[in-house]
Amino acid sequence: MNPEKFLQSLLDSRVQANASTSHRSQHPTRIRVLQALQRGSLCIPDLAEMTDVTRQTTYRAVAPLEEAGLVRERNERYTLTCSGARLLQAYSNIDAKVTIESLARLARSSHQQWLLRALSEEPMRKSNVIERARDERAISRTTVHRIITCLQKDGYVELRAGVYELSETGELLQQAFEQLQTIAAGAIEYKKFIRWLPAELDSFPLEALEESTLIHNTPDQPHNVLNAFVSGAKVDLERLQGMSAIRSPALDQAYRPVIEHTPNVTVIFTDQVLFQFHAADRFVDYAAQEDYSLYLEEGSIRPGVRLLFVPGPIPLHLAIYDDSRVIMAPAPSTGVTEAESTALDSSDSCVIEWVQGLFNQYLEGARPPIRVFQEHVASALRDEQSRERSVQSSVPQTEVT
Repeated sequence: MNPEKFLQSLLDSRVQANASTSHRSQHPTRIRVLQALQRGSLCIPDLAEMTDVTRQTTYRAVAPLEEAGLVRERNERYTLTCSGARLLQAYSNIDAKVTIESLARLARSSHQQWLLRALSEEPMRKSNVIERARDERAISRTTVHRIITCLQKDGYVELRAGVYELSETGELLQQAFEQLQTIAAGAIEYKKFIRWLPAELDSFPLEALEESTLIHNTPDQPHNVLNAFVSGAKVDLERLQGMSAIRSPALDQAYRPVIEHTPNVTVIFTDQVLFQFHAADRFVDYAAQEDYSLYLEEGSIRPGVRLLFVPGPIPLHLAIYDDSRVIMAPAPSTGVTEAESTALDSSDSCVIEWVQGLFNQYLEGARPPIRVFQEHVASALRDEQSRERSVQSSVPQTEVT
C-alpha cells in the first residue's frame, strides 16, 4: 500500500455509520477506530460498538490500518501504535476551516493535489498553470480549468488581478494534507520498526526518517539487530548513552572496551538486568576493580561511567554514539519477537534529539544499584508481611468463654 492509496482509505467519508447521527459519525470510520483505540486494546466487537458500525464494516476499516502499521493485532485485540497515534494527532490538529470532505476529495484526486501544490509554490495566471501542467505532463487544459473553478467555488483558491493563488483556507488544506501524507509515508516505509512502538511515543519524528536505515532479523540472519549494536562499539568514542532491557554476552564483550576507554558513558538498564549482573561473579569482580561502594551508591564503574536502573519496562533498546548517530530497536515489552525485530540506524539530528529526550526522561527516574536493592528488600518485606496477615486471617479463631 502506498501513502496515496492509504490516505484515500483513511479519509474517504463515504464509509458512514449505520443509523447513528452522533458526533463520532462526523469523522471517517477509520479515524473513529483510531480514536477508540486511544483508550486501550480492543477486540472487533468492542470496536464495532464504539464506532457505531457493524462488525463486518469494522473488519474492513481495520484492515488498511493494520497494513499501514497504524494498529497492531495480537490475540484478536487491536492496539494503537506510535504511527497511529501520530497520524491521529495530526488529524486532530487540522484547522476547523478545513472540512473532512475537502480532505477526502483531495486524497482521491492526484490532479487536485498537483494543482494545490503548484499554487502553494507560487501564484500564477491560468495560462501559466496550463503551461506548467503541460511541461510536467501533469493534467490537461480542461482539467486545470475544471479544478480551479471547483477550488475557487469552495473558497480554497482566489483570483486577484488575473492571478490565481491559494486562500488562507487553501493553504491550511494543503498543509494539512501534506502533513498527513508525510506521516503516512514514514509509517508505511518504516512499518517494520514503527509498528512496535507504543502509542505513548507519538512524538516520534516520522517526518525525519528519510536518511535512516532499517536492519532486519531474518531466518538466515537472526542476529542482524544485535550485530548492528555491536558494530557501534568503537573505542574512539567520546560519549555513549544507552538503554537496554536485556543482558547479552555478545554485547558485554563488545562494549567492555568502550566502557574502559570512553570518557563519558551512561547506560540505563531495567532492574531485572541488575540482578542478572550480580548473579555473575565476573561482573561483580569488574565492578569492584575501581570502588565497589561508589558503584553501589552512584552506579559508577569508573570516573565518567555510570550504570543506572529503572523499575518498569522500557519501549526501546537504544545507543547514542557521540550525539551524532543512534541505533534503536523495540524492547521485549512491546511484544516484538526476535524473528520480527528490526533496528533503526539514523544520523538525522531530529531523530537524535528525540531519542536524547526519551533517554533523559528515563534518566530522571534511574537509580544506582543500592537504591534498587533497598527497594527490592522493602518490597519483599511488605510481601512477606502481607502473606502473614493473609494466613492469620484464614486461621479459624477459637472463641474464649
